[in-house]
Amino acid sequence: MSQATTVIDNVLNAEEASSDGRRARSQASRLKIVQALMDLIEAGEANPSTANIAKQAGVGLRSIFRHFEDKDAIYREVDSILMKAYSPVMDAPYKSDAWRDRLSEMIERRCEVSEATAPYRVTTNAARRQSKFLKENYLRLHEAEKARLNAILPSELHTDTAAGRAILVTTSFDTWRLLRQDERLSAGATVDAVKRLVQDIVERSAE
Repeated sequence: MSQATTVIDNVLNAEEASSDGRRARSQASRLKIVQALMDLIEAGEANPSTANIAKQAGVGLRSIFRHFEDKDAIYREVDSILMKAYSPVMDAPYKSDAWRDRLSEMIERRCEVSEATAPYRVTTNAARRQSKFLKENYLRLHEAEKARLNAILPSELHTDTAAGRAILVTTSFDTWRLLRQDERLSAGATVDAVKRLVQDIVERSAE
């Protein structure tokens, strides 16, 4: 079992343990459906249909719509689980007060989270044209990434500047995916490449 799977399983187990009484059976069924969608995404299925989710969960199609208004509602649950699993990584206190050190640490964190959530990011990015929730969630994540950068960077490198936008793009999931999956760099080499690119941007902005 991968570290990423363990982290997500811990959140799922905590969700299940929080159920009691009459809610327990309903909550267990909901989690089974959510887990089925996550399993299909992990297996590489792009935008799984509700029929495939029901089959994977071992429930009838009607059961899905008893528990969820639509597929967006299931995606919403998946997003909640991923946020609970990985927000602590992104929001942990930094080890240094120096902004350059914090930026370096942020790159390491983003690459770590990208490594863990890549199947979900790839799938939801492809599916967001057909999903209001996924489209809104994409924009929310984008704004959160800008906010985290702006909280670290000096004002002349904020994301409303040319250099800041370049840093934003370089530290994005899309750049991580290109380096890690298309260029087939190792996880460590991907972190080093992003750090070097960002360093070049910062140095050129100071010229």
